[in-house]
Parts: sequence; structure tokens; C-alpha cells
Amino acid sequence: MIIFISLFTLFLTFLSILTNNIIVWWSIFLLMTVVFILLNKSSKSYISIFNYFVIQESLGLLFLLFSSGLLQFFIILLKIGVAPLHFWIFNVTNNIFNYGLMWFLTFQKLPFLTILLQIFWLSSVYILMLGLLVCYIQIFVMKSYKNLLIISSTESFNWIVLGVFFSMFNSLYLFIYYFILMVLLISKFSKSSGYNFVNWETTLVFLNIPFSVSFFVKIFSLSEIFKLDSFFTLFLLFSMFLSVLAFSFWLINLSMKNNEDLSGNNKFNYFIIFPLMVISII
Repeated sequence: MIIFISLFTLFLTFLSILTNNIIVWWSIFLLMTVVFILLNKSSKSYISIFNYFVIQESLGLLFLLFSSGLLQFFIILLKIGVAPLHFWIFNVTNNIFNYGLMWFLTFQKLPFLTILLQIFWLSSVYILMLGLLVCYIQIFVMKSYKNLLIISSTESFNWIVLGVFFSMFNSLYLFIYYFILMVLLISKFSKSSGYNFVNWETTLVFLNIPFSVSFFVKIFSLSEIFKLDSFFTLFLLFSMFLSVLAFSFWLINLSMKNNEDLSGNNKFNYFIIFPLMVISII
């Protein structure tokens, strides 16, 4: 089923690129809501399904009512959950786990991303950078492991959206690698997993280890944004230190964790994919 849904999502993404009809776009929004419901129905995440349905369909109705490109742009930002308009995502993610969480943070956003590109507003770059600053502040004060990872994923997606405005091909390419990595990491968040997800793979990736996907997402985006506004970009770089402080306590937990049982880790897969990241960039 997951393969069929993935292919169906790719088809909707391709369809959203080919057309600029508002009715077709709204239909894609509706079908992606149905996809989310199908994925999470088996895990009985009814609260998350209800919250997601109400939010998405309400915004979808507003998308049809407002013909202004600028208003539609902000509505799509809100539908995707791009910072600083990501305040609603915790109402959805609190009750979804495993691959449902991975799907929500990655592949679920792909058709929306291509539609966003077609009606983008160039000055929104400053709004997205403000969203990054909000994410870093939230990461610094966040206490929940799961919410910390969700905010970090939202922050990385903001960098991808910024990159799309400058180079669509590079950003989609990085998005696919980011998706593969999240399959390995986020799928550990289950109701019975305890703290098994706090391992070296997760920590290194979200600490932006050099030559990892999240590292290159930021580097590629920064190389383009520096041409637009170097001062604010430098300010963002300094604020990244807050995320390092926040994720450093994962390192402290790792140093005190009993690592005798490593069955929950994906070290073999991780160290195969990590060199492929470097090779692909070359």
C-alpha cells in the first residue's frame, strides 16, 4: 500500500507541475488529505486525522475563495506548515508515529511544494528566514524529544523551500535524499520504542554533521541567499548555535545510555547511505 501511495503522490506532484488550474490544485489538496487518512487509519490516530482534516479542508476552502496570488501563497505556506506558520503541526504529530510521522514530515509536502513554487512571492524569503529564527528559538526551549525532531525537520524544510526559489532541481534532489534519511530515523518513533531512537545516527544528522543531507541543504541554500541579503543570513548562522545547544543534550544522553541492545539502530543502512550522500553531491 505504501508503494502505491508513494507512486500516487508522485503522480499528483507531476500533475501539479503541468497545470496551474486552481480547481485542479484544490483537488490535489483534497486527495493528499485522503492519503494522510489512509496512512494513519490503521494506527488509530483519529485525533490527528480529525485535526488534519479540519485544518486542511478549511484552508482549502479559503484557497478557493481568495483569488489573490499573495493570499493563496500564504494559505499554501500554512497548509504545508512552513515556519513561522507551523503552529498547528503539533496538534497533528502528537498522535502519529512510525511511518505516518515520517510521511507527514516529508512526502506529504511534495505536491504542495511544487504548487508553492508556481505562485511564489520573492519577498517571502524574509518571512522564511524569520521562520528559521523562530525554529531556532523553539528548538532551544523545547523539551520533548519528538517535538524537538519535528521542529528540526520543519527548520530543514524551510531551508529546502528557500532553495527551491533559487534552484528547483537541486532542492528536489536534496528532498529525495532527505526523505530517504527520514525513513531510517523518524520511523523509530513508536508508542513502545522508549528512547531507542536516541542513537548516534539521529544525533549526528540533526547536529548537521558535515557531508550529511541536512548539512548540504543548508549550504546550498546559504550559497544563494547570501546573494540576496548577507547580513540577515549571517545573523541566522549565529542563531544556529541555539540548535547545537539544544541537540547537545542528546549527546549527553548517549554518553549515559546503556548501548548493549543495539537492535533498534540502523547503523548498517546509515553508513551505506552516508557515503552515497557525498558521492551524489560530487
